[in-house]
Amino acid sequence: MFQLYDIHGPIASISEPTTVTVGVFDGVHRGHRELLKDVTLVVTLTAHPSFVLGRRDSEYWLDDPDEHLRLLFEAGAKYVAVLPFTREVSSLSACQMARLLYNKLQMRILLLGYDSRFGCKSNDDFDQLPQLASELGFTLKRGEPFLVDNQPISSSRIRESLTSGAVEETATLLGRPYAITGIVLHGRGVGHTLGFPTANIDLSQTRKMLPKEGVYAVHIGEYTGMANLGTAPTFGMENPVLEVHLIDFHGDIYGQTVTVEFIHRLRDIVRFDTPEALEEQLQKDLNACRQL
Repeated sequence: MFQLYDIHGPIASISEPTTVTVGVFDGVHRGHRELLKDVTLVVTLTAHPSFVLGRRDSEYWLDDPDEHLRLLFEAGAKYVAVLPFTREVSSLSACQMARLLYNKLQMRILLLGYDSRFGCKSNDDFDQLPQLASELGFTLKRGEPFLVDNQPISSSRIRESLTSGAVEETATLLGRPYAITGIVLHGRGVGHTLGFPTANIDLSQTRKMLPKEGVYAVHIGEYTGMANLGTAPTFGMENPVLEVHLIDFHGDIYGQTVTVEFIHRLRDIVRFDTPEALEEQLQKDLNACRQL
């Protein structure tokens, strides 16, 4: 049922007593990391329960699978147990899940987030966990909320900041800039004709939520750039793209995998009457990026 990992890769089993916490941990934000400082083993789910159970129409994440594992280990976890969240798993009650953790993962301390619950709602025995803990001999603990501007950090709060394009707030909540990773593809070549050659980032392989459409100041490695995220109405394009112009970069990165960090939203995407008007605005955007 569990896919077990340590920092080096997959493992067969765990033999030592563990402090366990359970959750989606989408994005592994600052609140998650505060909780994870005190755990040995993280049980993370492969799908949002609200999506599997039909309470959400689409499933967008704040991290990709490999990124998710890396962030959990960077947060201090010694082991990660990936639990495929299926209908069968969703039918387990809180006490049934806790017994499973005790027997399969050597759990001796169960650490819960300040507001977290788990287990089937139609067979809700969450309040019986203290009795089960006494019976089996494990300890039940609950963490404290991690506040920013007097409000707890949550994945939902981060999604709201991305929806509004407030990527500085997103970075504050995550503890790092929000980033999209993809392969650089050959694009339309329009940017090059305007004097602003762009790298077209393939978005098809990411499961991550995209920030609000717009023009952004971004980083790729040590380079600053300006990015167009969304459509290109001046040229009649309706499908969203991520195109990045790297300032003072003259190399060739086609075919390479790059990570685009969103630093600041400059403006909305608008339709310009002529390519010349667009070129003038792009120069203003470039100057704004240089000043950040």
